Amino acid sequence: MTLLLFALMAVAACQTLPPPEDVSVLAEPADAGAGVPSTAPRFVVDPQASEIRLLVYREGPLARFGHNHVIVGHVRGDIHAGDAAGKSGFQLEIPVDSFEVDPPTARAEEGAEFAAEVSEQARTATRENMLGAEVLDAASHPFIRVESVALVGPRWNPTVTARVTLRGATRALRFPAAVFQQDDTLAVIATFGISQTHFGVQPFSVLGGGLQVRDTLDVRIRLVAHRAH
Repeated sequence: MTLLLFALMAVAACQTLPPPEDVSVLAEPADAGAGVPSTAPRFVVDPQASEIRLLVYREGPLARFGHNHVIVGHVRGDIHAGDAAGKSGFQLEIPVDSFEVDPPTARAEEGAEFAAEVSEQARTATRENMLGAEVLDAASHPFIRVESVALVGPRWNPTVTARVTLRGATRALRFPAAVFQQDDTLAVIATFGISQTHFGVQPFSVLGGGLQVRDTLDVRIRLVAHRAH
């Protein structure tokens, strides 16, 4: 099974995805009447093999005193995979308390911008700030939810419009995804940028704003799902 999942992800990763800045954040939430097709075959997301990765960048005149961060969380939910993109959809949720800050393996995978070592104290403080009332407000909003509105284009490389609910605010995003299926296993990857302020989150800052978090985060989602029987 491990070799199969590795092969699926390798093939999916070869599909064409534009850089995160090419993704559209729509001005208004998408039509709430749209839904996920219930007649298409259902695949259950494997939370242990799937993840969401947030790349958080420092900025400001004192940026050299901070760190870029890699935030990794678990994803669960369902994917309904029809025989065409337009007959497919998904419902996903990310428990915000699953977020881990700067796992060493993830930092190494992200290259030079994340090469600096981050102490355990800094990781703990970053996580506390992220889950606190000023950012994700995990106590009041324990989940991030992502639900498809429409998929268009080829089944293997659809353009997705989805509703994202974060910290009580819902916005629509449009982004590309890559899909690969082998038998009863489905692999999906997507990458896009997201603005914190679009969701009412004020980017974290200290030292009078001299060191702050960049508003736009890079988001990478990797899903592995198995057909429900």
